[in-house]
Amino acid sequence: MGKATPALHSRRLATAQLRRWGSIVRAHFAILCMYCTVALSSSALASEANFTGTWSIDLRSKAEQMRGVACGLAAFALVQSGNKITGDHTFSTPGCGRLNEGGEGTVKGVVIGNTAVLVVTSGRNGAIVMGKATTNGSFLLWQTLENIKQGEPVGDSPLILSKGRLARQ
Repeated sequence: MGKATPALHSRRLATAQLRRWGSIVRAHFAILCMYCTVALSSSALASEANFTGTWSIDLRSKAEQMRGVACGLAAFALVQSGNKITGDHTFSTPGCGRLNEGGEGTVKGVVIGNTAVLVVTSGRNGAIVMGKATTNGSFLLWQTLENIKQGEPVGDSPLILSKGRLARQ
């Protein structure tokens, strides 16, 4: 057998790269199909959880609360229709130094059993996060799972709650 020519080597490299990208695309497609199957098959379970309402958490320390420091609140205002959720969110730091007013339609998601997968967009800088919310009596347990899009300017906090136990208002 002779030596591989540069053109043959390039074709082999391109073929290997295509196979690798094909594997990655297939894996992502399989995960997407799994999420869709779970979401569709569990639409009957969506009625078990009720996410509709305003949920909030006081972010102030005990000392700040005692001094009556303004702001320091994170809240979700959600409306559930079947297995779909829409709504908005707000976040303010204690003392009102920084604010994310969220805005109408800045929260969108789907309910699966007693869990909601929510996509939240920052009204402050356009950052987008994905997280999960579960209901536990009169509380909503929230956790950000993934940053989907970084806000601008880079490094500016989107002021979206990362984790917390919010009470139904």
